[in-house]
Amino acid sequence: MYFFYSAGVKGYGNKNRIMHRCYNFLNLPAVTKTITYHKRIGLPFAILKIGESLWNKVSLHNCGFVNWLDKYYNYKLFKNVIVSIAGTDFEIRTMTHVLNSMEIKGIELNFSCPNVKSYDNKIIPKTHRNLYLKLNHKQDPYKYDLNNIKGIRVNSLPTKFGGLSGKIAQKKNWKFIEKFNKEGLNIAGASCLNFDDFKRMEDMGCKEIGLGAITLINPKAVENIKRYTS
Repeated sequence: MYFFYSAGVKGYGNKNRIMHRCYNFLNLPAVTKTITYHKRIGLPFAILKIGESLWNKVSLHNCGFVNWLDKYYNYKLFKNVIVSIAGTDFEIRTMTHVLNSMEIKGIELNFSCPNVKSYDNKIIPKTHRNLYLKLNHKQDPYKYDLNNIKGIRVNSLPTKFGGLSGKIAQKKNWKFIEKFNKEGLNIAGASCLNFDDFKRMEDMGCKEIGLGAITLINPKAVENIKRYTS
């Protein structure tokens, strides 16, 4: 089983948090918090725990793509990092063009971000990098050209007041994962909270699992993840 770390739960929420604080986490590949082309000012708080779930409010702080390149990009650190981006088709093409020349592990196209209405995107940009698509359970993967997509990641459960992940999101996200993996798409496991969930994702045909809410809800499971892969 292949694991990767999602930076959403440790991403930018205030000036003291680095928006891509994700690399070198158990030496696993990591995905940055989604970056937009233009700077966006969000709420002073971003994540709230609700039992075994996390509430993630939209409109998180975002320094913008150019500022991110200037302040945070480091080619030595980012060789194992997937950069997540969102925006209009033109903005995504522009950012992808720049990312093509950088030392990164891949690019994630967040087409499910309600903050930038990226679910209206239609174009998959050309790139020689590994390309991943991020969708929520309400979206149809077949709407897009999947020929160059290496895998699909599942976003948090969309609601009127933000995104929900963890226990609350399991039922709908797992139904999405199981349905499309049976049809041959490479959907990564999501909404996992313990080792039993990892096994369930494996049984659903997942070749990889994203570690998101589990890092706050059950960090011990993440610390001991090597036991599962050994």
